Amino acid sequence: MQSILRYFKKADYTIWLICTLLSITMSAGLRAQEIGTEQVRFMNTPLLFSKNGQKYQQLLAEYLSDKSGKITFRSGGKELLSSAVTRGENRFLLTLPAVSSPEEITLQTTIDNGEPLYHKVMVVPPKRWTVYLVQHSHTDIGYTRPQSEILAEQMRYIDYALDYCDQTDNMPDDARFRWSCESSWVTREYIRTRPASQLDRLFQRIRERRIEVTGMFANMSEIVGEHTLVDLLQPLKEIRDLGIQVTTAMQNDVNGVAWSMPDLFRNSGVKYLIMGINETRSIRPFEIPTCFWWEAPSGARLLAFRGEHYMTGNFYNIGNEEMDFIPLIRGISELEGKGYPFDRIGLQFSGYFTDNAPPSTAACAFVKEWNATYESPRLRLAVASEFMEYVEKNHAGELPVYRKAWLDWWTDGFGSVSRETAEIRKTENAIEQDEGVFSVISMLDGDLPTEMEKKIGHVKENIIFFAEHTVGAAESIESPFSENSVKQWLQKGAYAWEAVKKETLLREEALARLQPFLFKADFPVINVINPLGWDRSGTVRVFIDSGIVPSDKRVRITDIATGKEVPFQLIAKRTEGAYWMLEVSDVPALGCKALRIDRANEPLLPDTVADDAVLENRYYRLEIDKRSGAVNSLIDKKLNLELVDSNNPYQLGQPVRESSEKRDTPPFHRTVSHNVRIEKGVKGAIWESIKIFYGMPGFGGAGEGAEKGIELEVRLYRNTRKIEFAYRAHKEIVTDPEALYIAFPFSLPDSRIVFETTGGTLTWGEQLPGSSSDWNVAQNFVSVRGSKGQIVLVSNEVPLWHFSDFNMGKFERFPQPGEPWLYSWVMNNYWFTNFRAYQEGSFSWSYQLTSTDDTTNAFAVRFARGERNSFATRTLPAGMQASGEALLRTLNINGPANAPLIHIRPSFRKRSVVLHFREVDGLPAEIQLSPANATVTIRKVTEINSLGEETGAAGSTIRLVPYEVKFIEVEI
Repeated sequence: MQSILRYFKKADYTIWLICTLLSITMSAGLRAQEIGTEQVRFMNTPLLFSKNGQKYQQLLAEYLSDKSGKITFRSGGKELLSSAVTRGENRFLLTLPAVSSPEEITLQTTIDNGEPLYHKVMVVPPKRWTVYLVQHSHTDIGYTRPQSEILAEQMRYIDYALDYCDQTDNMPDDARFRWSCESSWVTREYIRTRPASQLDRLFQRIRERRIEVTGMFANMSEIVGEHTLVDLLQPLKEIRDLGIQVTTAMQNDVNGVAWSMPDLFRNSGVKYLIMGINETRSIRPFEIPTCFWWEAPSGARLLAFRGEHYMTGNFYNIGNEEMDFIPLIRGISELEGKGYPFDRIGLQFSGYFTDNAPPSTAACAFVKEWNATYESPRLRLAVASEFMEYVEKNHAGELPVYRKAWLDWWTDGFGSVSRETAEIRKTENAIEQDEGVFSVISMLDGDLPTEMEKKIGHVKENIIFFAEHTVGAAESIESPFSENSVKQWLQKGAYAWEAVKKETLLREEALARLQPFLFKADFPVINVINPLGWDRSGTVRVFIDSGIVPSDKRVRITDIATGKEVPFQLIAKRTEGAYWMLEVSDVPALGCKALRIDRANEPLLPDTVADDAVLENRYYRLEIDKRSGAVNSLIDKKLNLELVDSNNPYQLGQPVRESSEKRDTPPFHRTVSHNVRIEKGVKGAIWESIKIFYGMPGFGGAGEGAEKGIELEVRLYRNTRKIEFAYRAHKEIVTDPEALYIAFPFSLPDSRIVFETTGGTLTWGEQLPGSSSDWNVAQNFVSVRGSKGQIVLVSNEVPLWHFSDFNMGKFERFPQPGEPWLYSWVMNNYWFTNFRAYQEGSFSWSYQLTSTDDTTNAFAVRFARGERNSFATRTLPAGMQASGEALLRTLNINGPANAPLIHIRPSFRKRSVVLHFREVDGLPAEIQLSPANATVTIRKVTEINSLGEETGAAGSTIRLVPYEVKFIEVEI
């Protein structure tokens, strides 16, 4: 059935139900006898009831008929049931005296006037179940209606929920209306906007446990990093400050969740995670609903429940005005037959059979009627945490433990919006840099008004809303140009562009507020700011006005602190200025370095150009195949290794287009460009390059004789161990299924593929079985790591990868490690709903590659974060009175490379900064904090949780156990 489900629409639950009802599960006590094309089968159920002092149980009889007629069941000569049948699936409940031990009986079935059929059936004592039914509305921002309408709807549903609590107060307790708020975003906005009288009602119902607030802002994809997920949890602080305890997080629909969540929820009060997985176009971990301890690499854990689909109760007819118990009976019976271990389970449902559904009281009547009919199973309308509390109290010690990443199958859809996904990833890093700059200002006692926190929060929430799992309308593939599809995509995309616009202004404000502390003189100065937690070197792209540095004149740039000349290279000119690339060294952590500009009257000579298809420096020798336009040889001179695997049919950096007839269904057809042109690049002070142009179907300029559908510049850096692959694609509108990959078939002895997922580093194939394996999301880096070293590849724009092979359609529960071949999945339109059907226009992206004999995670993490988190710069013209420090430091963070500072931000409410550390190599670590500037003093160091709440005292020495995550507040 799973293979069928992948290709149905997410909302087409009717098809799902039909498939379920037609499936055959041969569990204990089930027998079947075929009659031509007809079948009769029996299933034990957990149904138990009393009548006239006698206890009874019921069997479920199923009869698949190709015509209408009549059926009669007998046992021991006594008629149990006689009923009409219709064409198709028929179901009947047969009542028998309850047994206390397994007992085999003979059932006689007569169909129409045919010969009796006899069946041996093992009747087993009913298991006494309790079923917790959890009503919620799945927050699908934009799937059913435009994004702008969803919040208003969802807040109104809480109003309804309060009224429904009132209406059902006189019903039996188990049947009283209860509601779980899936999204803390909705709850927070409700609390901010409703009058006090309505909030009093809400708080009272929360205290009574008729309404529950849960801990996830939204149902998230994997395209954002761990510091953004810290922002995702901040509404909890506002909610908790009102006295509302939140113990449970719900992530529904999507089928994975960031590995950092146990760390981020630690000491926050949230201890349960419920996953209502939609198996569409994926597979699920475990064969049955499973409770387990889910651990982050640090050992921080959540009690997790891989539940059924988030609308399973709707599949079982709960909430339908026309009561029919049989779907629920069959569902529980089938679950028991599969070996579900507990006698209780939690099932989610919505008031109506749709996403973003309003609440309903129909389930109250259903539960009341059921419980009046049966002693067991007992149904209870519950809030989300009730089932989890039962498991923790009764089964905590027997649950399995999984310290594995729970990777999401659905993030691949963000490859259908590549441009905006790239912008969100870059903006996420930019806001991280901004917060680093603001932290420096705070430590220097600069002006940092509290309204800045709101501006930062606005950018962050737009990042979250774009990264939330719903991209567009339900009909976005079948009707991509419909008004609803276009409107919903424009609203979704607007989150990305709003974040970009507002971050740009935020960066300017941050640098303006830092400017009083920067070095200035009677000559032009470039101040380079390092917002990361370790001293570092690297390149930085700078725009300089023509009035400071004319783009047609030679200049000399020197490091004021050392007197050394700084290499620089002209990138591009504009009328008012030019973009330059600088290569800076040893910029202090959370500090800055000043560079001097000296102009000459001599004209700037153009960079010399490379004259062949070979690039070489003291680190690498790189050769371009003139037929394929890709790298056929890359030799690391230090490792003395060829890094390209010639056994792969594709070469390093080669674009590969994939297509299929039926969306993401095999067979797939892959092509490369046979229309390649190689041109000379540049030979500058920082890099030398070769430029390649490809013709490719689906990309502009791919017609006969054209060669610029996809462009590539391969850049070999002169002074560092780095190679860059910079691409630009000119995408035509194509709604037929297609995808674009860039191949990186590496060769390294005894190697494996390692990548950074959200909150940890993972060897490919070692994730939670059943979590995403066809494709994966790399937060900052992918590494090919072997006995002689590692190759690290970084992309600031593209998060999606296939490992070892093109994996579409494999759906492997246990992926087997293969060759160290990486395929960057740049774009696709393979989804059948929700995501975009096409992309258009020019799109640029790049990869940075290095290799080393250092095989640690620490090396890969620092290289990747250095590439993705650029230096900030502020260029000041000449003529100012000399002031400031040419080498400015604020806070010394002295610790090993395996315990990097992941993020720093100011608190705004007081003069303090919050530091987020993560140990990455499985080793203990000690970090010493000390002032590095006379202005900076450390008054107090406190360990806090992700919400900023104090969890313990700390000193200037921070100790981390292997893989531990800590949040430290430093009051200045």
